Amino acid sequence: MSELNKRKKLLVIGAGDFQLPLVQKASETCDVFLAAPVISEAFYPYITGSLLKDVRDEEAILTFAKDQGIDGVITDQTDIAVRSVAYVSEKMGLPGIGCETGILFTDKSLMRARLAELGIPQLKNRTVSSVDQAVGFYRELCRERQEKQALSDTAKTPEVSNNTGNKTGNKTGDNIGDNTRDNAGDNSADAAKSETASALPPVKVIIKPLDTQGSRGVQVCADEQEIRKKYEEASRWSSSREVIVEQFATGREFVVESLVLGYEYRTLCIGDTLYFDIPDAFAAKSRIFPTTADDALRRKVLELDEKIIRGFGLRQGITHSEYIMEGDEVYLIETAARGGGVFISSDLIHLSSGLETEQFLVNIALGQQKEMPVIHPQLQYCGYMAFYLPVGRVIRADGIEKVCALPFVHRNQLSKLHAGLENREGATDKTSRLAVIVSGKTREELEANMQEVRNTLQIEIQSPDGTVTGPIWE
Repeated sequence: MSELNKRKKLLVIGAGDFQLPLVQKASETCDVFLAAPVISEAFYPYITGSLLKDVRDEEAILTFAKDQGIDGVITDQTDIAVRSVAYVSEKMGLPGIGCETGILFTDKSLMRARLAELGIPQLKNRTVSSVDQAVGFYRELCRERQEKQALSDTAKTPEVSNNTGNKTGNKTGDNIGDNTRDNAGDNSADAAKSETASALPPVKVIIKPLDTQGSRGVQVCADEQEIRKKYEEASRWSSSREVIVEQFATGREFVVESLVLGYEYRTLCIGDTLYFDIPDAFAAKSRIFPTTADDALRRKVLELDEKIIRGFGLRQGITHSEYIMEGDEVYLIETAARGGGVFISSDLIHLSSGLETEQFLVNIALGQQKEMPVIHPQLQYCGYMAFYLPVGRVIRADGIEKVCALPFVHRNQLSKLHAGLENREGATDKTSRLAVIVSGKTREELEANMQEVRNTLQIEIQSPDGTVTGPIWE
């Protein structure tokens, strides 16, 4: 075999459900090597060799990569492998994004520091290393809110007449009248301020591990007691044990997928994020492309995305960024130097823009992507719908074959469902969902198709107390 036609050796780091599409595509033209702590049987038909190691064990993976003489290294749809991919490619002189960029895209604290350098507004936040520091920052936010409200109340207070009939705002202390009356007025103002503060809704913050994925450890707190109660759970999921405490926003959310090649940025698609109505479950029940936002709001989000991705200095790859609104402002939640999980990268990008994402990723890893690929405007409506299984044992799992045969259903995780499957934990992080990719010609058709999937799936779970329920869709 000539050197030109010789199959390249590609290392893929990560072996979850969402890395399988990349491994399958890469195996068509490459000898694929896989590094992950656990590798399921689904991967073995497509790989030449493997290393059973934590995806964050950079030195072990580098040694393996050198021993195999790999020509490229890549991952997708997972954050925790991004640093190792960057490290191995840099150490071996292979195409990649560089260690510094890999760290930036996987550390929420560094992300926010870079946003500040770029002059991009962000939700108030602080990186802390102890629960007392977290409570201290929370108290600062509460004081700021009270002071802001007090100023607002003062501005709204009607001016009162003094003994001379002149109007005064009582701001300088030179008004005509006796001290007793002034003091009484001050006490009344203080009392009013206290009543206003107590009437305000509680200040809410969200606490997040610096570098986890799948929303593990992410929780909302509405008082100091909640912070003290929930802090350890957030901290234990952070490799450094540090946590970000951030102002909690409740506005509309967007997801943006983009592409970068040679530092040049292109938008792939923008969608809406809809969440489960479950406390502290920061996992979407669906992401739907394209967004229903008007053109002005869509441009606002996409312009911000481009500014951030360019400002972060990404050389190449697919990016996945999440945004939230508070009032009229749009803020970054987080961004990642990999495609969106739950088959966003492998399926929804392709259904939206026509891009063969996995082939693009293989090409950039091997240094073979020389030109910007063709990216189409939104080709169709599409999205994923997901559900949780409540704690218990699955006693019925019917309709799976019918759903998979529907022409508008694409990749999914329904093969994991079967009678006898037990869910003992009841976890509600992103990795505990089961998802189905669905498409439609219009938003209305997409929603109807999603409803047909729900109606066709007949799933029953028996809880430990004997109660029979269905999956959690909302």
